Amino acid sequence: MQLLANTTSPFVRIARVAMIEKGLNIEPTIVDPWADDTRLRQANAATRVPSLVLDDGTPLTESMLIVQWLEATYPSPKWPSLLGTSATAAGVLARAGIAVGGIDASVTTIITRKVTAPALFDETPVGLRRRRTMIETQQRLEEFAKNFQGKYPSDVAPTLDIICAVVLYDYQQLRYADQGWLPQTPALKGLAEAMRQRPSFADTMPRIV
Repeated sequence: MQLLANTTSPFVRIARVAMIEKGLNIEPTIVDPWADDTRLRQANAATRVPSLVLDDGTPLTESMLIVQWLEATYPSPKWPSLLGTSATAAGVLARAGIAVGGIDASVTTIITRKVTAPALFDETPVGLRRRRTMIETQQRLEEFAKNFQGKYPSDVAPTLDIICAVVLYDYQQLRYADQGWLPQTPALKGLAEAMRQRPSFADTMPRIV
């Protein structure tokens, strides 16, 4: 298999954490989506990461679809479920959806800044709506993280809601830590720090190169 990725994308990190937890620790092939890399374009017409090319050449795109493939191909009980049990799956997916919405707003803002400028986007109605999404997402996930009461489950494979919540937190710290409007979320910070005890999180920390 070949995982086409970059070093900052939170969507790449969701896929990588999920893959590692399922026993697939594949060294990513680093590509530049902005450079219209031919390898990425062949695998994904949208030239987005992550793109996972299977052994038979089948390309899988979009992190949530890769997670679905993992659940189908590496099912529980042999492999840890990313969705929990049938009784908890709806809650896991609901919380993961909250986090993905915040991730999407965060990434969209960075991309728009690249093609315009912060001053030309951040204070527009759309830019302010994206900011509101980022703030409210952090606040909602902070309430989720508080439920652990400081006893974070870093000794067991995480479900998708934990993966997405931590990925959102770490990405926003990478991109927006200097922004005064980003809320303080100590419980979510504690969850993120605790989960770094697992190689799947520690080895996939986003970095700008």
